[in-house]
Amino acid sequence: MTTYEVTQEQLELLDKVKSMPYPFVELITFNGYRKELDRLDWSGISNDVILKYLAHDETIKFKVKEQLYRLWRVDTDGDRVYMKFSYGTPAYISNKDFAFTAPLEEVKKWQTPAWEIEKAD
Repeated sequence: MTTYEVTQEQLELLDKVKSMPYPFVELITFNGYRKELDRLDWSGISNDVILKYLAHDETIKFKVKEQLYRLWRVDTDGDRVYMKFSYGTPAYISNKDFAFTAPLEEVKKWQTPAWEIEKAD
């Protein structure tokens, strides 16, 4: 079995289309479901995989990827900075790609009144 990680929105949409009596007709007719599927970012997942899943292929499984969060604040210059760790000590960095990201429970452990929580992409 091959498992692909998707967002909650993607999984709900796939399952909604899959539960239709004729899921492929829903896609061919270009109704709302087709437009919704096209609107979402499916990078890393081919159309063949999606079609196999809609055809009830049991070797394909989708699961919701865990949402990650990060902490940010505004520094003295008025710039947005993100929390990172340098040798085990909290610090800050302006590039969010190198920020400390973790599940919400872990991020909350490091939150202080100065830091705000945001969803990481």
